[in-house]
Amino acid sequence: MSPNPHVFDVTVENFETDVIAASDNTPIVIDFWAPWCGPCKTLTPILEKLALEYGGRFRLAKVNSDEQQEIAGMFGIRSIPTVIALKGQKPVSAFQGAQPESAVRQFLDKILPSVTDEKLGKAKEKLDAGDINGAVDELTVALALNPGLDAARIMLADIAMRDNRIEEAKKHLEGCKPITAMEEDFQRVATKIVAAEEAGNSPEAAALSARIQANPNDHDARFHLAAVYAAQSQYEPAFQTLLESVQLDRAWNEQAAKKRMVEYFTLAKEQPELVRRYRQALAATLN
Repeated sequence: MSPNPHVFDVTVENFETDVIAASDNTPIVIDFWAPWCGPCKTLTPILEKLALEYGGRFRLAKVNSDEQQEIAGMFGIRSIPTVIALKGQKPVSAFQGAQPESAVRQFLDKILPSVTDEKLGKAKEKLDAGDINGAVDELTVALALNPGLDAARIMLADIAMRDNRIEEAKKHLEGCKPITAMEEDFQRVATKIVAAEEAGNSPEAAALSARIQANPNDHDARFHLAAVYAAQSQYEPAFQTLLESVQLDRAWNEQAAKKRMVEYFTLAKEQPELVRRYRQALAATLN
């Protein structure tokens, strides 16, 4: 049988990195046991089995209390087996004594994020890394698992607005429950949609968009359309419009599109995540 990749032995040497620091990213379940402990021989195999079954949703850290008395002392262990769960470098739950598998499952399910929560977390990570398609895939699966997950709909709407796909974003928000419309994230995306519609419906924006549709290489139209968006603080479509110009012809008008993007980065300083993402996109285009 191959070693369980989600189970490891703890020593003083790896305690800080593999247990304490690692709990910032993945829940760590610490199993305090000893070779002479009869109940441990029942509980530990259950924990190991579930660590494998849960597929990395938590890691099982095994502490031999006889050999690692310093670690046992840190947690004030007085009897074994004792199981302590860590998240964010802090204990969040614990139990003592051998427990049946059903009770251990209940313990784990209370401390672990749901599968849909994990999908949301992965989607956010992929967005931060610039993997838009990957984020959309994670959110789509999350909605399939839980059709009532409005947080995924809001994220999908926000993603659609990155490319100024207003109608698509509106459909995502329309699928949310009425109570969700009161939430801050919903209101933030809804405000984006309203502002984008106002900018896009202006005669000047409509005329410029028509020019671009007729001739994608009309960089002058793109340059001025970005200015229309920026004037209404719609920095995302402004950045996207200028980025497309750079992608088509970075040298146009002595790199005017690139220079204007950099100027707008300063104006959009209250949206650091948006600025960071488009800085990365611009750098990737220029490299």
